[in-house]
Amino acid sequence: MKNVEFNKEYLEIIGSLPDSLEEYQFYLGLKERKIYFNYDVDTTIVNKIVYWIQEWNREDEELNIPIDKRKTIQIYITSDGGDVVAGFSAIDAIKSSKTKVETIGVGSCVSMGALLLISGHYRKAYPNTIILIHDGSMSVQSTSKKAKNTMNFYDRLDNRIKDFIVENTNISEELYNEKGDEEWYMFANDEGLSLGIVHEII
Repeated sequence: MKNVEFNKEYLEIIGSLPDSLEEYQFYLGLKERKIYFNYDVDTTIVNKIVYWIQEWNREDEELNIPIDKRKTIQIYITSDGGDVVAGFSAIDAIKSSKTKVETIGVGSCVSMGALLLISGHYRKAYPNTIILIHDGSMSVQSTSKKAKNTMNFYDRLDNRIKDFIVENTNISEELYNEKGDEEWYMFANDEGLSLGIVHEII
């Protein structure tokens, strides 16, 4: 088996061998403005996506690079979903980025993973990438009044999700409401393309 030769600069940064090859591959991707997000969505997204988008925008601003000349940020997404609130922090960072952000669906983009895919300024996917859109799930343990407050908040959050999808795809509000109680699976090269979830099939 061939030995893996690690980049000297990387070893100087971390001070030792990486814990996994995936960790090293993530580092190599960053050097090309590529983020490989193969995770459930949780608060670590702030470091893996939000931080780097902000950092690359800052870098481009300091160098006075015109927006149309900046190197595109690419986010490769394979995710089974997760925390909606954390996910929206990444969506806000992507949508507000002056430097173009391209999202690429790989494998599966489920639930919050689908919303991350939709957030890209330009979106691509492999033909057999699976996309799943569905309503959120929750459990509440509290007093009656607090439980009602929590449910009211999640109703508002569900409406934000609907508005986001309708505004950024070809999915109408009527179609979204029709599918609202379903596990809405689709292939990228079928409904994913025709509904404007992705712009291009790789």
